[in-house]
Amino acid sequence: REEKRVRMGAQELSSSDQHALTVVSAVFSTFSVCGSALIIASYLLFPNLRKFSYKLVLWLSFSDMVNQSMSYFGNPKDNMVACNLQAFGMQYFSVASFLWTSAIAFVLRSTVIDKRADIEGKYKKMHAVIWSLAAFSALLPSWKYGPTGAWCWIYADDLTGKVLRFVCYYCPLWFAIGYNTFAYVSVIRFLRRVELLANSINSTSESQPRFEMKAISKLGWYPSILIFTHAFGTINRIQNWVQPHSPQLWLFILHTITSSSMGLLNCIAYGLNSSVRGAWCERFPFLKIFILTRKENKFHKFESEMGEVDTQASPDSAVKSSVSITESANSI
Repeated sequence: REEKRVRMGAQELSSSDQHALTVVSAVFSTFSVCGSALIIASYLLFPNLRKFSYKLVLWLSFSDMVNQSMSYFGNPKDNMVACNLQAFGMQYFSVASFLWTSAIAFVLRSTVIDKRADIEGKYKKMHAVIWSLAAFSALLPSWKYGPTGAWCWIYADDLTGKVLRFVCYYCPLWFAIGYNTFAYVSVIRFLRRVELLANSINSTSESQPRFEMKAISKLGWYPSILIFTHAFGTINRIQNWVQPHSPQLWLFILHTITSSSMGLLNCIAYGLNSSVRGAWCERFPFLKIFILTRKENKFHKFESEMGEVDTQASPDSAVKSSVSITESANSI
């Protein structure tokens, strides 16, 4: 059956190039696995971190860790059981990963803008929806799983395979990217308005806005990670569709490096906030040598000053919620 399949995409590359892509994937995936494992270890070691927002980060890290671990199968083109397992694992946990980022964006927007107090009650529903959608996206193309060059995934030797790649992965991915961008832009715009209102009431320190704006600007990195880690992959798959027998090695290299770095980047953006770094430094004091806390201390000083503004200012609800809003944004 495999001999009858048309060679295309990465399979048109030389054996040495395919092996190089497999090695690159394993190397960068190792960084992602370690980063994800660090977040999971943080959740298990430090009970004070087991808040609702960090539970979402925990499952994001779990999905990333299993997804990136699939690269350790190498290129099991001669073992169809391992090949199908790798393809299913990559598809299932990669989709679950970007769905968890959307869940985090949804929670942040619901908490900050909609001020929903019942958001934690949606936790079980999030699990049901995310794992179900991920399972559907992995089972639907399962009959098309096979060797694709440097690893196993959806074999696109015909129009059906090409469509399945986009319907089951890239279309939901970019829909999630669109929603995440919408959610974070909404939150950033809302926080800017709150910041202006708070600063108009208390302008005792000219440096205050800079620290607040810096914290707000960090939110823009969250959707940027999904875009960065999947832009080259999307371009590469489009190129594979248009010119299936003329693969571009440089595109495959960028595709492999960026997609394999997703777990590491998610770990840095979502998991290694000031609370996590502080917990590790408290448990292992020698880590203070390697972890810079000066800027975080300045921001915490600003949050303290904002707390004083909150108690002294008028009872306007927007200003009174400025501190809790900032903490919500900074904790996720």
